[in-house]
Amino acid sequence: MRKILLALIAVASAGSLLWAAPEQAKPFDLPGLDGKQFRLADHTGKGYVVLNFWARWCASCEEEVPELAALMKSPGAEKALFVGVNVGDTETKAGKFVKKFKYPYLVVMDKNKAVAKLYGVLGLPVTLIIDKEGRIVFRGSRPPKTFDFKLP
Repeated sequence: MRKILLALIAVASAGSLLWAAPEQAKPFDLPGLDGKQFRLADHTGKGYVVLNFWARWCASCEEEVPELAALMKSPGAEKALFVGVNVGDTETKAGKFVKKFKYPYLVVMDKNKAVAKLYGVLGLPVTLIIDKEGRIVFRGSRPPKTFDFKLP
């Protein structure tokens, strides 16, 4: 019994060592398909920012457009900024893709993949949710089904 108790304490302690505080989002500037410059720092302190890294050749990226549109209906999402970060395409090719799939949010261009590298994006798609303090509170290959953007 004593060995089992010690084993449980060891496992619980190891789990606390693996927990880490949320990672801080790294600042970046990218041009938008709309011709305007997007600066992540301009949105810190204002609300959640959802970054979705995608490319036109990525079949899963096509599939998740409706998932992101559904996420935009989550509690408090009207105060969140949704940004599609195109990785490696030209404006022309990305623009055709955005038009075809009716992207309902801002799209910025990471042509040289610098921001994708900055965030450790190795495969596509990747979705990040950044809180108003600038912390990455969600990272996944697909967006969550729902997210409470009203949370502090």
